[in-house]
Amino acid sequence: MTTADPVSSKKTKMATSKEKSVMALDDSDESIAPDEVPERGHWTGRFDFLLACLGTAVGLGNVWRFPYLCYKNGGGAFVVAYVVMVFLIGMPVFLLELTMGQYSAFGPSKVFSTLSPLFKGVGYAMVIAASLVSIYYNMIIAWTLFYFVDSCRGDVQWQYCHHEFNTDSCFSDVDYHSCKAANESNVFNFRTCYNATYAALHNIADIPDGQRVSAPEEYLNRYMLGKSDSFDDFGTLRWPLVVALFAAWVVVVLSLIKGIKTSGRVVYFTATFPYVILLILFIRGVTLEGASDGMYFYVVPDFEKLMQISVWQDAAVQVFYSFSIAGGGMITYASYNKFHNNLVKDVLIIGIGDMLTSLFSGFVVFSMLGFMALQLHTSVANVVSSGTGLAFIAYPDAIARMPVAPLWALLFFFMLFLLGIDSQFASVETILTFVFDQFPATRQKKPLVVCAVGIFLFLLGLPLTAQGGVYLLEVMDTYAAGWPYLVIGLCELFVIAYVYGMNRFMDNLTEMTGWKPGVWIRSHLVVTIMTISPIVIGVILLMSWIYFEPLKLGDYVFPTWGNAIGWTLAMIPIACIPLGALWQAATKHTDLPLLKRLRKLTQSTDKWRANARANTLPLQGRNGALNGYDNPALTEPPPVYSLSHL
Repeated sequence: MTTADPVSSKKTKMATSKEKSVMALDDSDESIAPDEVPERGHWTGRFDFLLACLGTAVGLGNVWRFPYLCYKNGGGAFVVAYVVMVFLIGMPVFLLELTMGQYSAFGPSKVFSTLSPLFKGVGYAMVIAASLVSIYYNMIIAWTLFYFVDSCRGDVQWQYCHHEFNTDSCFSDVDYHSCKAANESNVFNFRTCYNATYAALHNIADIPDGQRVSAPEEYLNRYMLGKSDSFDDFGTLRWPLVVALFAAWVVVVLSLIKGIKTSGRVVYFTATFPYVILLILFIRGVTLEGASDGMYFYVVPDFEKLMQISVWQDAAVQVFYSFSIAGGGMITYASYNKFHNNLVKDVLIIGIGDMLTSLFSGFVVFSMLGFMALQLHTSVANVVSSGTGLAFIAYPDAIARMPVAPLWALLFFFMLFLLGIDSQFASVETILTFVFDQFPATRQKKPLVVCAVGIFLFLLGLPLTAQGGVYLLEVMDTYAAGWPYLVIGLCELFVIAYVYGMNRFMDNLTEMTGWKPGVWIRSHLVVTIMTISPIVIGVILLMSWIYFEPLKLGDYVFPTWGNAIGWTLAMIPIACIPLGALWQAATKHTDLPLLKRLRKLTQSTDKWRANARANTLPLQGRNGALNGYDNPALTEPPPVYSLSHL
C-alpha cells in the first residue's frame, strides 16, 4: 500500500484548481468573482449591450432636434461642426464613461464612492437627474401612444377643423383648398366656406394669416393636452393622458422586470425597428413632390456660420445629449459587461451609428417638410420647427396631406415611441441599479422593486397629465435636463483627469482590453479629457448663465415663480455634489487631520479594483504562454499621461 505525500497532493490540487480556472476563463470568459464583487448579471450577448447603448443614444432628439439645428446653423456647415465635436468630445468622453462602468462593475453611485469617495455625490447627482428626466420623458412617450392609437381610427383627425374643440381661428388647409376648389371667389373663415355674395354682404374675408391656428396645433393643445391659458391655471387631470402614461409605464416595467435579461432581449426590436421605419419614411419622402427642395435646404452649406461660436456651442450640446453623457445610463449599462469586453470597438460602433442616424433622420424630416412647404405655397424655412412643434404639429400636418395618411401616421408615431422607450430604459435602469447597489438584498426581489419604482415614478408624473401639465413639462425639460447634466459632466471629467489621474485611467483601459493606444490616439484622449471637453462645457455653461432669459412657451412668458421651480429642480442634483463631499469629510477618517483626510478621500478604495482582481487571472494565450498578470501590457508601469509629456 502506497502512502500519498500530503505536500505533493496539495500541490496537485492547487495546480488542478488553477488549470480549471484557466480553462473556465479561456472557454467562457465568465467572471469568477470574490466576495467583494457584487452579484450582478451580465448581458447574455455582446449585441445586447451594443443595441441597448445605441437605443439609448438614438432618441427623440435625433429626429426632432438635430434637423432643426441644421436649419438654424447653416445646414451642411452645422454637419461639419457636429462631426468634429463627435470625434473631439463625444467619443472620448463616451469611452471614459464605459470604462468606469465596465472596470468597476458598479452603477453611478458606487462608481464614484469607490473611485474617489470625496466625489460620491457626483454619482448621486446622476441618479437624481435620471429620475427627474424619466418622470417627464415618459409623458412625451405617452403622447406618442395617444397619437398612435388615434391614428388607428381610420382617418387622421388633426387635419380638420370641424371638431367641437376647435376654435373659429382654426385653419385647415384641406378645408381651405376644398372651399377654393369649388369656387375661387369663395371665402373661408370661422371654419366655414362662404360664397362670395354672402361674404360680401356680411363683410367676411378669408381668415388673415396672422390669426390662423393650424388644425394640428389645435388638436395637440385643445384636444390631447386640454392646455390651459397659463401655468397659474393648472386645471384637472386629463384621463386619456393618465391612461396613456400608465400604459407607457407598463411597457417600461415589463421590459425591465427581470433586469437586463428582459431588456437585453427587448432592445433587439426597439433599437432596430426604428431604422426600418426610418428607411420606409425616407423612401416615401424622397418620392414626394418638393422633397428635393427640403433636402437641399437641409444640406446646402453656409460655411460663414462656422465662424460663429453659437454654431459650435449647439454642436457640442447636441453631441453631449445625443451620447447621453453624464446621465448615468451608459455607466450602468457598461457595468453589466464582462470585464474583458472590447469596449473601444463598442465606442466606435455606437458613436458612428448615432452620428449617422442623426444625419439620416435629417433627410427623412426635410423631405417631408419640403413637400409640406410646396403644399402651403411657402418656403421650407416657414414650416421648420423644433421639438414637440416638429414631432406633433409640423410632421403630422405633412403626413395628413399624403395618400393613405393613417398608415404613415401609425409608422411615424410607432417609431417615435420606440426611439423614446429605449432612452427611458436607460434612465430607469440607472435608478434600479442604484437601488440594487445600495441595498444588495433587493436583488432577490427584483420584479417587486421594478414594479415599486415604476408605480412611484408614475404617481410623480401624474401632474404632467393635467391641463397645465405641459407648462411643468417645459420647466422640467429646460431646467432639470439642461445645464445640470453639463455640471455633472464637468465634475466627472475633473475626477478622472485630475483626481484619479489619466495614467491610471489609461492603465485600467489596457488592463481590460489589452489595447495600448498609439501616441496620437493617446494624445487625443488626454488633451480632450483634460482640457478641450472641460473648456467647451465651461464656456457653454457660462454663456447660458450670462445670456439667461426667462422661460417661454410660444408667446407665453413663464412667471417668476415658474422659473424658480425650474432652478430648484436643477439645483437638487447639483447640490448632491458639495453636500456629498461635506458629508464624507465630516464622517469618514475622522481620526486624521483635515488635509490628510481629504487626501485619503480622493484615493480609490479596494472595492474599485475588486472586479479587476476577480477577472485579471492568468489566461491561456494562443502561443501557450500565460497572459494576464504575466502579460507585460498589464504589469509594466503605465506611461505618465499629462499635457507636459505630449
